[in-house]
Amino acid sequence: MAHLNWAAVLIAAIVYFFFGSLWYMALFSKVWARESGISMDNPPKGGVMVGMMAKSFLGNLLSAVAIALLLNYAHGGDLIRTAKIGAVAGFGIAGASFWITYNWHGKSFLLWFIDTGYYTIGCAISAAIIGAMGS
Repeated sequence: MAHLNWAAVLIAAIVYFFFGSLWYMALFSKVWARESGISMDNPPKGGVMVGMMAKSFLGNLLSAVAIALLLNYAHGGDLIRTAKIGAVAGFGIAGASFWITYNWHGKSFLLWFIDTGYYTIGCAISAAIIGAMGS
């Protein structure tokens, strides 16, 4: 793992994290909350929110590390190729995993679509950044 471009991984994780804010707050907040069964009337505050955000960022960082490893194993490529590899990872791994979990938890197709869309696009963006900066 020492051969990874850690600056690219960190930048990809940061962009992925902020993309989540756009995706879940600006684009799908009400629908996502409804489909998730979450009440937005009393959102977490203070230390609880900071902890949740930190854990989310660590998830984005873990994804960026995994994507960097995948790109390294696939011998990188141009911007389009690396973005496609990231999208396949997001859709094929995260999307399939959510599909199975949401099936057993009785979650809606719409929730699956929103969450899988986030991971598919987020992984594609992360992969494009890492690929452009050299995995």
